[in-house]
Amino acid sequence: MGINPSIGIEVGKVVGLLTRSINAKRVLEFGTCLGFSTICIGEALKETGGRLISVEKNIDMYEETKKNIKLAGVSEVVELICGDAGKVIEEVKGPFDIILQDSSKELYTTMLENCIDITRKGGLIIADDTLFKPMGMPAQYSVPVDKYNEKVFADKRLYSIILPIGDGVTISMKL
Repeated sequence: MGINPSIGIEVGKVVGLLTRSINAKRVLEFGTCLGFSTICIGEALKETGGRLISVEKNIDMYEETKKNIKLAGVSEVVELICGDAGKVIEEVKGPFDIILQDSSKELYTTMLENCIDITRKGGLIIADDTLFKPMGMPAQYSVPVDKYNEKVFADKRLYSIILPIGDGVTISMKL
């Protein structure tokens, strides 16, 4: 089956805090799992008057997220798309205040340039599961996120930090 891609409570709180702290109005999320991160962001966006576009490829997770966001009362601020993150990134129009990257790990580096392009100056690109390598996760998951970390830390357009919460969260601000 693979690794459960759900963010934990700490990461959800950080994403909600960041959404509120920059008064985000437009957020883009890749990968919902069961909708926990979607709900955390949605609750924050209800306070900021913003909207979330959330993309999930797996139809079962999409359907479960749809139910969960309705139960959580955030449906009015969430546009849920069932689709491939690598394709949707080509279609959405920025700028976004925050992009949460929690899609298939091999897409992190291939989507990075597009994420930078559609993030506003001062906006955030948040990637989950970025400490997979030191945690000893299998190479199919850890190598792509390790390469992602190398790229964001080398990119002069970004100011990045890794938080050792959950499975690791890399937060990059577009300069």
